Amino acid sequence: MNMEQLSKSQIVLLTLLISFVTSIATGIVTVSLMDQAPPIVSQTVNRIIERTVEKVTPAGLAAATAVTQEKTIIIKEADLISQALVRANPSIVRLYTTSTDTPAFLALGVVMDASGTIVSDADVFKAGDVAIAELASGSHVRVALTSQDATSAIAYLASATSTLEGKSPVWSPIAISGTHPTLGATVIALAGKSTARVAAGIVTALISSQEEGPQVIDTDVSESLMLAGSPLITTEGSLLGIRTGVARASSPSGFVSASVLMKKEERKAGVEKQN
Repeated sequence: MNMEQLSKSQIVLLTLLISFVTSIATGIVTVSLMDQAPPIVSQTVNRIIERTVEKVTPAGLAAATAVTQEKTIIIKEADLISQALVRANPSIVRLYTTSTDTPAFLALGVVMDASGTIVSDADVFKAGDVAIAELASGSHVRVALTSQDATSAIAYLASATSTLEGKSPVWSPIAISGTHPTLGATVIALAGKSTARVAAGIVTALISSQEEGPQVIDTDVSESLMLAGSPLITTEGSLLGIRTGVARASSPSGFVSASVLMKKEERKAGVEKQN
């Protein structure tokens, strides 16, 4: 049958059939290509385009007649990093010596709870050490070493109940990432002795300890930018790892997984519940 002999309805049906077959073929090709793409490519594609649904109810109409509109929002990775820093920065402190003349920088620290418990690199401290913590707000608090975890080289410091300025400190505990890191995931390392600095990278390897020690997260972040106690955060602003001597021994660009901190918090919560 010639195309000229088709009726209007037959032409419409033929057009719909061709469109349907083309859509199926396109979907199959797209899925096949995505399956073969590296994880970092899939992750980037998922982050670039995010669908949001907005319900609009015209004036005078019932909610049942709401019109659904779809909008495509472009989410840039730079925006995710900026948002993560906004969430994490209030939880980051800088630790200095107690010298009143020229305090020397010691390490970065991370606030873990509302009472002001701070974690940092145990290689910087020894038993009985006292330091001054500079909060993101600019206030200063005296802190003292309370314990050290030998397997992860994480130091735990307790804070005074008032700042050196005579005020009550306001603590912003960081959220610990509840998911395991994945290869190729974007991560952010925080640094800077006096000025906040950041370095974005990806997870390049997950190094497991052979003696029940903590997992070390290896990254491609430059070693020269890292400091003792530098935290590694996700693009959601959650703590993923911390820079300690154990991490340095495993990899020049490694961080001890924050899962060890989560386990300690779980044990602490269990003890408090029993009491």
